[in-house]
Amino acid sequence: MRYTGPLATDDQINSEKLALRIFASPEVKKLRPQLRKILEEDPAGKIPDGAAQIDHVLDLWSMAMIMWEVGGDTFRPQILWHVDNSPHCWFGHEMQGMGAAGDNPDHIYRGAFLNGDSTYEVKGQFGMNRPSQLSFEIFKGAPGKTVITQQTSKTPDLGNQVSLIMSSNMNIAPDGSFTVTIGPDTNSKDPNYLPTAPGPLQLAIRDVLSDWNENPTAVTIKRTGGPDASAPLTEQQLLSEIVTDLPGFVRFWSGFKTNWLGGIADNKVVGPAPRAGGWGYLLGGRFNLTDDDAITITITDVGASYIGFQLLSPWLMMPVDTRNGTYSLNNGQVQRNPDNSVTYVLSPKDPGVANWIDTAGLHQGMYIVRWQGVPAGADAKDMVKDFKVIRLADVGTTIPATVPRIDAAGRAAQVKKRTTEFDLRLGTAAR
Repeated sequence: MRYTGPLATDDQINSEKLALRIFASPEVKKLRPQLRKILEEDPAGKIPDGAAQIDHVLDLWSMAMIMWEVGGDTFRPQILWHVDNSPHCWFGHEMQGMGAAGDNPDHIYRGAFLNGDSTYEVKGQFGMNRPSQLSFEIFKGAPGKTVITQQTSKTPDLGNQVSLIMSSNMNIAPDGSFTVTIGPDTNSKDPNYLPTAPGPLQLAIRDVLSDWNENPTAVTIKRTGGPDASAPLTEQQLLSEIVTDLPGFVRFWSGFKTNWLGGIADNKVVGPAPRAGGWGYLLGGRFNLTDDDAITITITDVGASYIGFQLLSPWLMMPVDTRNGTYSLNNGQVQRNPDNSVTYVLSPKDPGVANWIDTAGLHQGMYIVRWQGVPAGADAKDMVKDFKVIRLADVGTTIPATVPRIDAAGRAAQVKKRTTEFDLRLGTAAR
């Protein structure tokens, strides 16, 4: 099936088809035992839930890095949708999931690779139903060589940010169009200017959907100045680079979760911690539950334009296709308490509470709560009202009756709705 929409670009379709060929190549398949060994020796690979996810996360990491490398030509930049943990079918192929760490189904993650000695221009156009937040971030690193500088309880990100702008601070025309200029002028006062730094860089673009009916933003990029371009890599040269870089990429992202937020103990949380550049807050948690246990968290949105809760595996990755269950919930998917707070229950079994975060059969794993588009003056101390580990049998007595409940029919309708709405991001289908 063909689609028309901001994600269904010629660059995207052609890059996906190339990435699928490379993923299926004998050279990449030959690497699989080496990659599996890296994860089998990791602490997460030694617990049952982590071991069961090894092939899944290897597929996600491998395809993400391949897509990054495919789009890594800084002389001929392409904006590619290169992180989405759920597969999608279109244009005669099925694109499998691709991801890095903590990837959010409420975010449309796109990006391009740049170099600090060139200048670029991004043209954008909002759709009818704008995302709650759009951000453009530049950070250091080449496609297969991510750079990290710090991991503490107050720094949930990589620590290598160069610059960031958000839609709330940009100049946007009445028709929803805008231009972002990228270059080395660190003194520019233009709110739509992204300063660069020397060396290899990545441009990350995030559409934040507080409702899955919101539209991704149409964006294109072109290089406007810099040194003479070198010849593009052949497919065989690209494959050779991917085979060289993939083991290091897997080692990096499998290790990232260990000291993320300074390390998180079982059934504890860290944060909320501010995101680099001020584009939001994030709380990270780790769970270790039996079938009869649950974690309850009640939060306030503090006026944020987006809030979201997301399940993750012991690898800090989405363990299943998020369309098929309540493995994440955002503003448009939760039911609120009478005081406008939101109570979530994370558990292996359905607790009958409306805002259930299904652990997808996992008993050990991680999760993230996000606040984005947070108004000035909001205090992170007000974001979490309550956190408890309880027995599932005590839900009725521990969780107030005012917290919304749901029956089996309601749960089925809830899942059916998200399954239908998720694919709206693909665009309009044309048979």
